[in-house]
Amino acid sequence: MNLVLLTFGTRLENHYQACFAILTFLKDPAIKRVVIVTDRKEFYHFLGERVEFIEIDENTLKQWQGEAQFFWRVKIKALQAVQQSYPDEHLLYVDSDVFLAGQLVDIQQKLSQGQPFMHLCEGEISDKSNRTWQKMQRELAGKRFADVEITPQAKMWNAGVIALPAQLAAQAIALSLQLCDEICATKCERRLVEQFSFSLALNHLVPLQACDQVIGHYWGNKSEWNAMIANFFVDAHFKQFSLAECVDLLAQKDWNALPLNKKQRNINRRLKAAVDYLFPAKHIRYFR
Repeated sequence: MNLVLLTFGTRLENHYQACFAILTFLKDPAIKRVVIVTDRKEFYHFLGERVEFIEIDENTLKQWQGEAQFFWRVKIKALQAVQQSYPDEHLLYVDSDVFLAGQLVDIQQKLSQGQPFMHLCEGEISDKSNRTWQKMQRELAGKRFADVEITPQAKMWNAGVIALPAQLAAQAIALSLQLCDEICATKCERRLVEQFSFSLALNHLVPLQACDQVIGHYWGNKSEWNAMIANFFVDAHFKQFSLAECVDLLAQKDWNALPLNKKQRNINRRLKAAVDYLFPAKHIRYFR
């Protein structure tokens, strides 16, 4: 299968997350090639010949947002670009904030049988504890988009991982794109439309399966993971580790050392902000 990532912009943490993610996947023989869709190719020289690029720029990103200028539509278009370049191969798209903890052999076998994956099922859009989902349900439930009916039981899947069988990929991407565009033409809150479009399209074609027992996604605790990743790369640089040595190190890593999710209470944030305001730094001095 081909591992696919989409990265752009100057925010350094997005790129070192992506490099770290790629290193965790390179240990697995199921990965045929790594394809990075990016406008910052220079951040990935360390990975050498293990990666290929589809280069994009600001104009491409703007075009990919479509008529509705919905930013995260670019994720669907990036997958489409890779699929068109490699139409006969399975695609494993991952966000930059993931890691491969297990082995891909089971996912590979099921992809060959036509089974798609997303990271995990987060719940039904009728879930009253999620305000965004509630707004989406009020606007969309009972309607049809791209000939797919949306019910209150429609499931939202996490799109940090999207695995598409070669024989299904073009159809799934096209349907996701059509759903995204038709939903964006309504008054529906857009924040999760790309994610919901993938969820609807893939479940409509073949019921989805989760892969969260193999691939971790630390979107809920990025600060601690980013600190660990930055330390890893600084250590690797000063010790002059090779690419192969970095892959081997991460193949032995304890993935339970840091939590994937860590919700900080609002009172914690407010108290820290209040202390910073009441007791600002003093005696600040710059070199002149």
